[in-house]
Amino acid sequence: MRISRILAIAALAVTTVAAQNRGGGRGRGGIPAPLKITIPAFPDGGAIPAMYGCANGKNANISPAIQWSGAPEGTQTIALILHDPDVAIGGEDVLHWAIFNIPASAGGLPEHVPAMEMLPDGATQLKNIGQSVGYFNPCPPPPTTHHYLFEFYALDTKLDVPPTASRADLLKAMTGHIRAKGLYIGLFHQ
Repeated sequence: MRISRILAIAALAVTTVAAQNRGGGRGRGGIPAPLKITIPAFPDGGAIPAMYGCANGKNANISPAIQWSGAPEGTQTIALILHDPDVAIGGEDVLHWAIFNIPASAGGLPEHVPAMEMLPDGATQLKNIGQSVGYFNPCPPPPTTHHYLFEFYALDTKLDVPPTASRADLLKAMTGHIRAKGLYIGLFHQ
């Protein structure tokens, strides 16, 4: 009897974890499960390869391919904010990329997203720390290692935010529309 009770508890735990990891499901207390993020070029918490950072001091600004899943029902768009919390300029940490209004059906971004304010699918990119549009590669001052946070948001609306907006404007527009979130961390050493 004791073994069957242990097996029943273990089965319940596995079912609960599986439901939470599917994303789009409901976690405890009706809270959506987090988005599942995958960046094939490096593991979550791992080193970002040089080609996606600054190799030998050169900025190639090549974004890695990214996939996500588990957006809850009712998600219309995805937003991504990539920033470096290890340094602050003007009171804020460093914004490396902000892209939003990615169609929920996309499921990911290809490698080397073009540096355009508005992409053909309607996704919009803001200016980064380099005052250019699109992805700005990690490039901490040597000899340091910085953390780069890829924050993903499943939104229940398409945002009416111009490409000239700031990150603060984007975050304000997202308020009340976030259905689920996901986080992926990369490290870059120079």
